[in-house]
Amino acid sequence: MMPGIDGYETCARLKADETTQNAVIIFLTALQSTAEKVRGLSLGAVDFITKPFDPDEVVARVSRQLEVHRKHKELLEKNKQLASQLENDLRAGSIDSAGHHEKISSLIRGGESDRLEFKSSLRWNLKTGRSDKGIEKAWLKSVVAFLNTDGGVLLVGVGDDGHMLGSAVDQFENDDKYLLHVNNCIQQHIGLECTGFIRFQLIPAEDKKVLLVECQPSPSAAFLKIGKNEDFYVRVGPGSRRLSTSEVLAYMTNRKLEP
Repeated sequence: MMPGIDGYETCARLKADETTQNAVIIFLTALQSTAEKVRGLSLGAVDFITKPFDPDEVVARVSRQLEVHRKHKELLEKNKQLASQLENDLRAGSIDSAGHHEKISSLIRGGESDRLEFKSSLRWNLKTGRSDKGIEKAWLKSVVAFLNTDGGVLLVGVGDDGHMLGSAVDQFENDDKYLLHVNNCIQQHIGLECTGFIRFQLIPAEDKKVLLVECQPSPSAAFLKIGKNEDFYVRVGPGSRRLSTSEVLAYMTNRKLEP
């Protein structure tokens, strides 16, 4: 409620700036409604402390968020190392098409779970034979749920029964345009602040290619942003569940990132 630029705008600007987008932001305010708290979380804040406050509670909450931030940095570094290793392997030719196929086949054989989900297509409705925003929302919802829970893997181009459909069903002109669409969807509907926890690539499998999306757990809340709506999802078994406003606040307050 600061004059001029309020706390929400301050938070939004910090998260939009590349030099401060990873800053840990905690709101300290007299506002107490659940809607106000979730609004702060949706902008990238990690906690929300209301006045009057107990100094010991503030210290405890700050200490906890510093520990979460440390784990966040470790996860980010691990993600970069894995991506770098994969790129080096591909350049060196140590991963061939058979290796890719075996990796995908192994995942499919395990079936869907809280850490693995299959989607038939990226944007194409196989029943109507046309592009469908609902199909797009479905896989983005899964990515958000993985980010908010324990991470996981999404395979696009694989039917619910494990049948390989491939990326060609989405009718893109080439692989580059397919991957550009994936990147644009993530940035537009999930946000730049989460891109460090999402790694995706097209992997050969049989005579097709499937999209492999690997998600690390995000230390801050991830929301699916469609128009003016911002929805929060978590993994529950082999599916995703949208939480209500009050459930989001309780979940993020109690959530812990495992090392």
